[in-house]
Amino acid sequence: MKHRVFGKKLGRTHNQRQALLKNLTRSIFIHGSIKTTNAKAKAVHSLIEKLSTKIITKDELIAKRELFKVLQDQTWVNNVVAEFKKVFGDQSSNFTKIEKIKFRYGDDALVVRLSFVKPIKFSVKKIVEEEAKDKKDKKAKKAKEVKKEKKVTKKETKKVAKKVKKEKK
Repeated sequence: MKHRVFGKKLGRTHNQRQALLKNLTRSIFIHGSIKTTNAKAKAVHSLIEKLSTKIITKDELIAKRELFKVLQDQTWVNNVVAEFKKVFGDQSSNFTKIEKIKFRYGDDALVVRLSFVKPIKFSVKKIVEEEAKDKKDKKAKKAKEVKKEKKVTKKETKKVAKKVKKEKK
């Protein structure tokens, strides 16, 4: 009997399975679609639907906190919530679809594409460019601080050198 048994084990331990589902969910929210086996797609399908419903129906702060548990990056969270509300604003369910692609050669597993029903562009370039700008700004600030420290140390060495000369005389 299968009383109170929910979900698929997918040949993994509990922690491995949780990590796999979290990574699949993160991938679909970042890329818009993923290719995976049918069993994995069915296992993660309900999680994605629940998260998508929360993004649309719940308060924005609650939705962002729930999505942050999966994405772990605030810039992605803000971008995903904004795009989701723009694309799926009137919809309250059926956000994803599963399309059969092929049978994998090695183990004959059914490979499917799990994607959102409507195409979503999360503007990956914008986020990557923002992160690159932040890194450049941090490097520039560090370089300025290092230059200031060098100038200060040069002035101090000159002062010390003058004192040494005076003491020798």
